Amino acid sequence: MSVSIDLKGKTALVTGANGGIGSSIVSILMEAGANCICIDSPSSLNDFKPTKNGNESKMYIEADFTKKFSIDEIRKKLKNKNIQVDIVVNSAGYTEGNDFFNYSELAWEKTIKINLTTPFLISQMLAKEFMSNGGCIINITSLAAEQGFPGNVAYVSSKGALKQLTKAMAIDLSEFNIRVNSIGPGYVKTKMTERSWNDSGLRNERSRRMISKRWAEPKDIANAVLFLASDMSEYINGQSIYVDGGWLSKGL
Repeated sequence: MSVSIDLKGKTALVTGANGGIGSSIVSILMEAGANCICIDSPSSLNDFKPTKNGNESKMYIEADFTKKFSIDEIRKKLKNKNIQVDIVVNSAGYTEGNDFFNYSELAWEKTIKINLTTPFLISQMLAKEFMSNGGCIINITSLAAEQGFPGNVAYVSSKGALKQLTKAMAIDLSEFNIRVNSIGPGYVKTKMTERSWNDSGLRNERSRRMISKRWAEPKDIANAVLFLASDMSEYINGQSIYVDGGWLSKGL
């Protein structure tokens, strides 16, 4: 017996939709039949530009998550179109590395704002106004939510906090039939990790840390999102699922 995931009639909102992981998430949700609202920075998207591909459709909205008014703009545009959101994927992320003593307050604030405050505000706004029939929220965290990594205190802090925000939201939103889970990617071949990937020494070192002995492709993360967005995961709530090739489980 074959089992397929059907999201026809569902609408998903994905932040960071033009990133390596975000774009793959959008693609797989649309393949399953969902309509997608793609949120990303003005440099990445054309504002509110609808496109159609057969029975599939997606809409673009610009947002600069370093500015609070962007959340309000998203709310207004969804309200004007009378859109009901069923699935939220908080995939937008930012990283800026530096050693601890030279890490600037500006870099700290920007990282926390995009990686932690934005998922909170997006989820709060959508759960209150656009998810009246229930649904699910999926936060994209990182291995850094569980382990310390050098030279990037804000990123590690924000992802650890986002993991805990997921649990808090799951409890608070359960009475509204909204499930909240997080996915923690391991090392994925994207623009964010291209420095490590292009350094054969670093690439091989990281591969050896994984039971699967390979880096993830963006579709590996997107597949997990598709599962959590579907009814197949209806009894999974408040969980952190790590798609890391076994990084966290490997000992010697």
